[in-house]
Amino acid sequence: MPTSVNIPVALLRDERLSLSDVKVYAAITQLAENGEACSSTRNEIQRVSGVRRISRHTQNLSRCEHIHIAKTGEGNRNIYQLTARMKGQKTQDGSLRSFGEEFAEFSAGVHTSKTQRTYQTALREFLRIAGDLPLRSIGIREIERFLSVKKVEASEWTARKYYTALASAFEKAVQWAYLVENPFRKVSKPKVPEILPAYFTESDFRVFLSVVEDRDFRELCITGLLTGVRLGELLALRWIDIDFTSKVILVRNSDTFTTKTRKNRVVPMNEELCRLLRQRKDNLRIESEYLFHSHQGGPLKPGTVSGRFKKYVRAACLNDKLHFHSLRHSFASALVASGVSLFAVQKLLGHTTSKTTEIYSHLLPQQLHSEVNRIGRQFTVNLFQQGN
Repeated sequence: MPTSVNIPVALLRDERLSLSDVKVYAAITQLAENGEACSSTRNEIQRVSGVRRISRHTQNLSRCEHIHIAKTGEGNRNIYQLTARMKGQKTQDGSLRSFGEEFAEFSAGVHTSKTQRTYQTALREFLRIAGDLPLRSIGIREIERFLSVKKVEASEWTARKYYTALASAFEKAVQWAYLVENPFRKVSKPKVPEILPAYFTESDFRVFLSVVEDRDFRELCITGLLTGVRLGELLALRWIDIDFTSKVILVRNSDTFTTKTRKNRVVPMNEELCRLLRQRKDNLRIESEYLFHSHQGGPLKPGTVSGRFKKYVRAACLNDKLHFHSLRHSFASALVASGVSLFAVQKLLGHTTSKTTEIYSHLLPQQLHSEVNRIGRQFTVNLFQQGN
């Protein structure tokens, strides 16, 4: 194993990288069996680099054009594959297929598993419909034909989803100097009709809970409704994330979980939820670090929870469009309807921009009507006073 490592000058000059980022790069390179690629476990990288939170630094490195770091191994998130590549180096043949394969390696190091699947599906469908074209030959005609086919095969929503993923992926192709400009920026994003998200009313939720006999699952659903956190975030919560003194929950990234926005946030608990979780902690039947866990004490699987939730919705004879994510919609809808600003709701939900939160603006007329009445009362009083 070499005692010194050559660090590319481009990395040292990159102001986005910290010293710890460079140390992680050096450690992976030092552990390499050859100068170009290696496969190293997280523990090995920690030992050699002296840096603890490896995932954060590999994500920073993978955002650079100079190298690729991807998590590899079947079901093992702790093995990292590094491939050094200087900016301007081309894919093997400049084709859509080879770019898709390279982007998949990049995506594995910086995106959540769900986001990775979205990119992979979009690129695979584009390849199926457009064919394995050279990247530089892809233009407006090919993109519009792809979107038209997907609208017929699936829906306008699917076409829009694929457009968003492909436009982002091709932006990376521009950064890697495979393309001069992004062809997707020349094509308008498919427009979709505005559809209000399904959510529980108070009476709906009472009916729903009446068919849920399992106490753990009831408490899981109640926590989801009273916090508005995403299912993945909820299932990743540990008892160390609960601060009963300050009455807050810390939704954060860990070695085994990454939030959708990759940002940590604090969610306040109301008195009812705080009391419920205290009782839950005091009456643990199985020792586990997770708030909600399997019979063995490990984390629950989102697919299992979603499937079970849907069965209860149908058993309660409620709207079949209701699913676990509807609890998040219900949380937001109840806040907006009670007068909480969209800005505050945005922060509680952890939305990066206000655009996503605006889907709840359909509830604002009731609130605005109340505000207009306040103005009316004020001016009416002034008018009467003036008349006297």
